[in-house]
Amino acid sequence: MPDVEWTKDLTPEDLPEPYQEISRMIGLESTLKIADKFQGSTLYLPKMDTVLRKMRDERIKAEFNGTNHRLLARKYGLTEAWIRQILAERGPDQLSFVDFLDK
Repeated sequence: MPDVEWTKDLTPEDLPEPYQEISRMIGLESTLKIADKFQGSTLYLPKMDTVLRKMRDERIKAEFNGTNHRLLARKYGLTEAWIRQILAERGPDQLSFVDFLDK
């Protein structure tokens, strides 16, 4: 952000929307920094559910002990069927029971 003396007198109400709302959430100084960094560009923010889903699923996989489907379902507010579906999604370095049958 340009270090201009008159910007120190700005208030959130001096800014156009959506900057006013952003300023109320994170403060005027941070809003001006974001505006300076991304000015003129389109900024897309994905839904938080999309962002957090991958992290949630990785935690479920890490916490799974082979029998705690119900506990994980309660902890994460999901059904046991959904927990099983998440656990069925294997990463490239994960083996399934079927992999052992082929040997």
